Amino acid sequence: MNKTGKVTLSLVEVTSLGVGTMIGAGIFALFGQISTLAGGYAWAAFILSGIVSALAGYAYYDLSKISNTNGGVAEYLTRGWNGSLIGSTISFCYFLSIAIVLGLVAESFGHYSAKVLSIGSGWVDYFAIGVMLAFLLINATGIKLMGVAEKILVIAKLVVLVGFTILVFTHFDPATYAANDSAVSFSFGNFVNAVALANLSFAGFAVIANAGGSVKNKAVIAKAIFIAILVVGAVYVALDVAVFGAIDLSKIESAKDYALAAAARPDLGTTGFVIIGITAMVSTMTNINANIFSGSNTIGFMARHNEVSPVLAKPLFLRQGNIAMVATVCIVIVMIMLLDLSQIGDVASATFLLVHTFIPLGAALRSQEGKGGRLALLWLATLANGALLLFFLWHLSGKHDLEIYVFAGIVVFAVLFTGISRKILGEVSIEPAPDDAEPSGGSASARG
Repeated sequence: MNKTGKVTLSLVEVTSLGVGTMIGAGIFALFGQISTLAGGYAWAAFILSGIVSALAGYAYYDLSKISNTNGGVAEYLTRGWNGSLIGSTISFCYFLSIAIVLGLVAESFGHYSAKVLSIGSGWVDYFAIGVMLAFLLINATGIKLMGVAEKILVIAKLVVLVGFTILVFTHFDPATYAANDSAVSFSFGNFVNAVALANLSFAGFAVIANAGGSVKNKAVIAKAIFIAILVVGAVYVALDVAVFGAIDLSKIESAKDYALAAAARPDLGTTGFVIIGITAMVSTMTNINANIFSGSNTIGFMARHNEVSPVLAKPLFLRQGNIAMVATVCIVIVMIMLLDLSQIGDVASATFLLVHTFIPLGAALRSQEGKGGRLALLWLATLANGALLLFFLWHLSGKHDLEIYVFAGIVVFAVLFTGISRKILGEVSIEPAPDDAEPSGGSASARG
């Protein structure tokens, strides 16, 4: 708590929020798919996606200097694009991407729950829908986890994963690694797909942006983003190499929706399977909780600034349950019923890459300063995320057209929804930026 009585978050607490969300969304939900796509180069996919994410993270830090609320990505885009329709559209795409990630994580929760309880796969969707409804109620009641609880939870997850990684490394066999590597023919398209999916494994750092109004200084946001990416990246790479060198690829492929729990069985037996499975369930639950909260903050900021109807952010039931929160859960349930885990992951990856392309692009375009280092990093972040998005969509075309249609539908819907909303509600209002902000390339009122 600072001198004004406002509760502030420490670097450890903010970093824990990001690490907890990233591990919940990434390694448990996507590990098997990334391993089977990239084979022996999966570790490289994680490293490359971590670098691309870090570049986007720099843009987050750059824009955090002109933010003064917990609006997170929505505030960054609104300010970065000076209140234009582009910023509103991408902000709403981010809100929809949260719903997509929730579908991915909820589906992963369903798979792990069914396996831990040793019941049929027919229960997967029921578990996924059930956990979404449960956390809808939890968020609606206004319950907030204390920072210390989040720290303990993240530490517990890391201890389990690091301990498991060390144990699996004791069974590492170069022959097994070589055999798994040779079983997957390297394909540039598949590798790009793996990098894009791995990028989604890092996307949880975006929730750190929602703490922008709750830290003593903006440097905390930058440090938290880069520490979170570094820690999670190290865990991903080490775990991938360990499992790939100890477990036959056919077993990883057959259990790709719950690969880590399956990988625990040979070394730790049923007990290890259950421990990893429960860790995954807890991780996905905390991820769902954080993303529902992040989605509500996004819509709340947009509603306060006339980018979407204020009706979406008004309480509907209990303390904080609003229409946007209910709509998010409904979107997730529809996806759970219509799409499988890999399809949800593809759409989520494309949507996040779109957001991470426009955030640094807006920051670069709004700057009047031509200083090399800062501006070069923003343009590099734009090009890296944009190029990865284009390569990813090209790889999906012809083989995964449904995912491309869903992604295109999301963008079109966001354009129409925010365009109509802005037309009805009038000019977007933006409060003056903090004193330490970089000079803007436009006025504080809306453009376009």
